[in-house]
Amino acid sequence: MNTSDKNKNISMITSKLFGLILKMPLEDRRRLLTEVERKQQGQENHIRRKHNRQDYLINIDYSVSDRLYNGFAVNLSASGVFIESPKSILPKFSQGDHVILSFDHPNKQAHMKITGEIARVDKTGIGVMFDQSILDWWTT
Repeated sequence: MNTSDKNKNISMITSKLFGLILKMPLEDRRRLLTEVERKQQGQENHIRRKHNRQDYLINIDYSVSDRLYNGFAVNLSASGVFIESPKSILPKFSQGDHVILSFDHPNKQAHMKITGEIARVDKTGIGVMFDQSILDWWTT
């Protein structure tokens, strides 16, 4: 391949990339940027989270195994939440447990009730992954 053909190919690829990126939602653009930066730094390219977390302190009611609890969500994303929980109740929770959550949007006058499952339990609380992304609700 001569230099002229190589430059045309690079221009075509770059143009296609820009076109695709411009059509992506902002959250997908951020994720792509993070992946590209990690690759350039020689880091593993796999990102665990689908959406960026926002730090909030939100009062949240949640039900696990037909028991009602109340706590504080300390961060929230369109796909999940981390809830600080007293150490005394953490042994009652297991990864995969079904959860029903009820909370107010931190920036809007709206109430949310959503289901999910416990993705992790650690010494400070539980990480819950929503059954459905709330991206549309979250960004509107």
